[in-house]
Amino acid sequence: MVMDYLNWRGDLTFFQDGFGEVDALALCTATYVELDQIVPDNFTETVTFYEAAHKLEQHLEDSKYNKIGLIIPEDVIDLFLKMARCPRYKNLRLCGYINHIDEKAEKQFAAVTFQNDNGEIYIVYRGTDDTIVGWREDFNMAFLDVLPAQKEACVYYRKVLQSMKGRVRLMGHSKGGNLAVYSAVHGGKNGQKRLLKVYSMDGPGFHEDFLELEAYQNIAEKVLWYMPYESIIGTVLMHGCNEFIVKSSAKGIMQHNPLSWLIHQNQFIKEKHLSKEAVLAHLAITECLEQLTVEQRKQFVGIIFDALDATEAKKLADIRLKNMLGLIDSVKKLDPESKELFKETARLVLKTVKENR
Repeated sequence: MVMDYLNWRGDLTFFQDGFGEVDALALCTATYVELDQIVPDNFTETVTFYEAAHKLEQHLEDSKYNKIGLIIPEDVIDLFLKMARCPRYKNLRLCGYINHIDEKAEKQFAAVTFQNDNGEIYIVYRGTDDTIVGWREDFNMAFLDVLPAQKEACVYYRKVLQSMKGRVRLMGHSKGGNLAVYSAVHGGKNGQKRLLKVYSMDGPGFHEDFLELEAYQNIAEKVLWYMPYESIIGTVLMHGCNEFIVKSSAKGIMQHNPLSWLIHQNQFIKEKHLSKEAVLAHLAITECLEQLTVEQRKQFVGIIFDALDATEAKKLADIRLKNMLGLIDSVKKLDPESKELFKETARLVLKTVKENR
């Protein structure tokens, strides 16, 4: 796993051994740590990884920094601190930290940029965090052609290109992987020229028309899609070529945790195919989306998250039994048309799962 990789490879600089897929996973995971007031929000000032870790340690008594949330492994703080002590990462320069949560725009976007002494730039987009608005934006993929976070990811990429010199690697875990691919495609000719690789770590895919774009085809060989054996999140929508299936120490949905992915030396331990359950989930989601109109998808997502909003919870960690009872009560109070759509969609999901077993 990643921690073992740090023990084995952490003493080697990138000059001694170049950047690889496990390094990408380590940076994607470490970026879940709160870096406000730790990493500059511009591209002219920088702090080293080592300096950032020292500042983080000074903030760890603050719940803003030490409470990661329900879905993000608490070990990410330990990972961040351990990476900062490794010769491989400690001199990386961090800048451009941004974390935008906009409930009105239904947007959750966070990113940070690392630069190596060899001139390479690593842009890391954070995946979905613990916020309800972040999960709502993910579900909005079902009916929106472009997410607010995808737009901001492109803006961020262009700012990096304008502010910094060097070849670029884009990466992200979960939704962050989707943002990395999207910004690579829409980053302009300069962005594609300077692009080395894109790493999507169990990130949702795209509709087929996106993958057929000339701008995507131009960089398709540089885009690497990684998914754990029993992936659920990564099987949403479609990927291009270069798919890699990774073994995990966890089970089911918990394989989304990047710290559970298995590693041998400097590479992931691979499987030949996704599990039967992962394929089933992909078929169920795909068939369900095909049988609902865009408007029905929008209404269904609205029903779920309007009900969640009624609980006044801002984060998944805020949801308690009392909140859930309020959510159920909100669904019961739906108008007849919305209630029927909710029931019909639930029946459709169950039906597609049953038919594909």
